[in-house]
Amino acid sequence: MLLQNLEQESINEPGTSRGSQPQSTSSNLPVSYFTTSSNCNEPTGSTMATTESEPPLKRQKQLVLSNRFGAPSELQIKAFYEAIVRMIAEDLQPLSIVENEGFRNMVKLLDSRYQIPSRRALGRTIIPNIYSNVRNKVQTLLNDTSFIALTTDIWTSINTDSFITITAHFFPKGHSQLKTVVLCTKKLHHGHTGVYLAEIMTSELNSWGILDKITAIVTDSGANIKSAIRLMNIQHIPCTAHKLNLVVQQALYLSEDDSVGEESHELHDSGKIKLILKKCRVIVGFFKRSEVGNRILGEKQTQLGFTQLLKLKQDVRTRWNSTLIMLERLVKLKEPLTVTMISVKEAPSNLTPEEWVIIEDIVPLLRPFNSLTIELSAEQYPTISKVVPLLRGLQTSLNAKTPKTSLGSFIKSNLMLQVNRRFEGIEKQSLTPYFSRATLLDPRCKKAAFAVEENASDAEKNIILEIARSLTNNTLDAEREVPTEQIEEDSENLWNFLQNRVNNMQGQTTSTSSAISLMRQYLNMPYQNLNCNVAEWWLSHKSVLHPLSEIALKYTMIPATSVPSERIFSKTGQIMSARRNRLLPDNLDTLIFLHKNM
Repeated sequence: MLLQNLEQESINEPGTSRGSQPQSTSSNLPVSYFTTSSNCNEPTGSTMATTESEPPLKRQKQLVLSNRFGAPSELQIKAFYEAIVRMIAEDLQPLSIVENEGFRNMVKLLDSRYQIPSRRALGRTIIPNIYSNVRNKVQTLLNDTSFIALTTDIWTSINTDSFITITAHFFPKGHSQLKTVVLCTKKLHHGHTGVYLAEIMTSELNSWGILDKITAIVTDSGANIKSAIRLMNIQHIPCTAHKLNLVVQQALYLSEDDSVGEESHELHDSGKIKLILKKCRVIVGFFKRSEVGNRILGEKQTQLGFTQLLKLKQDVRTRWNSTLIMLERLVKLKEPLTVTMISVKEAPSNLTPEEWVIIEDIVPLLRPFNSLTIELSAEQYPTISKVVPLLRGLQTSLNAKTPKTSLGSFIKSNLMLQVNRRFEGIEKQSLTPYFSRATLLDPRCKKAAFAVEENASDAEKNIILEIARSLTNNTLDAEREVPTEQIEEDSENLWNFLQNRVNNMQGQTTSTSSAISLMRQYLNMPYQNLNCNVAEWWLSHKSVLHPLSEIALKYTMIPATSVPSERIFSKTGQIMSARRNRLLPDNLDTLIFLHKNM
């Protein structure tokens, strides 16, 4: 618009010919062309001549942005500062970016009216103000909900600084969308003992005023964090993704605590697995280091008609499903890889045809674990109610696989053994009751998802007791609201003692019978399809199934994994470790909080 206005003014000026120059000349010139100088007002030919009646400085004033549009308002400046903070928080950039010459030149080119704040002002004033506003919004959301679930994880940077992060998961009042917020990311200054971790988490939850609202905390199986949660007297939920990762690790790597039998052929099979995986890692490592080998591998892919050039992937034992990713990529590049290894003298020995067949047997066995991990690691929808049915689906999928080799059959049986052993008590109320209760209260699953009917019945009994307690509490609250004057008027009635006992007995009977009836009513409702939004379904039936609807949402919101907190520090998330370590520890908590919650 500025360029068009300038062009129109140039055309309409006295002494300027409309047809002497093309109309699009000014619009095709860079912005720097319009920078005013002492020579801008000198005539250059007949087409640029000015009349004596119009001073040359008039055009110079129109070319200044502040004169044309005016200085930015306080609201615009505030929005500009918020945009800078949002960029730093979302990308986790260091605060020094505002002092970088390239960044300042870019902002100046876009709009020179804005003054970029200094690093000092950004860190001491602007970010704290924005943090305070965002924290107040999060506090309002937390105050309006009755139940909250947490995940937590501890991370150590390459600078050996340790941090603990806590994420909260809940349904905002009247909403069916699961909300996830970061409560804190604090640096740990002492040893990671259970007592110290309990103090850190308790202090943080008290600062938010939500300690009494915590339903459960989901973490890995570390002894220190489990001890801390016990000291806090909160239900601990083991991370399902960690347990699945351990299943695969022990089935493939056969750790020392893995009992595979004492027969010699089983020990021989375990040795073969280790040898094949070691050869795979050596091959991948060679192509990661060798420029010649990597270049020739790309050329062979082009010659064989690959539409997209692929690179080999190295597995890392601490990264879930990375072994599957490594083996899948090796299978995809089998042909160009074999040709390349023949051409390169320094290349390690290739896999034998028998070993290739074994790898092709392993890949289908590991794919269901990858699918299950991805399904249970989501944050936008409830996941804990999916654990029991998906584990049954995993077992069914493994049973249906038919490996071609004896070693493939051995790995299959080993995977099934590990799944059964690690998830044996997933349905039992005495071990991890929240999984089975959430499953029973999922209108897509109910009792059909259970492998043992007795476990479903036990979960139903516990939920009925919880409903009865809720009904009783509601009755007591209503009785407390009865005016004291009425009680005083009836104090002379000699039948009061009997009436009170009858009312108490009827109240107990009514609460239990009402709970049974409510549970039966829910179980008799039709099963919902797999695309059903569980929270939305319970909210739509709140008036009919109260207070069962509140109990269902309390269990449904719990994450099945601790992945949400681990994503804060994971390379598979949005931030790389190298960038994080450029941040000062004092700023890390604030920026990660804004990164997740803005």
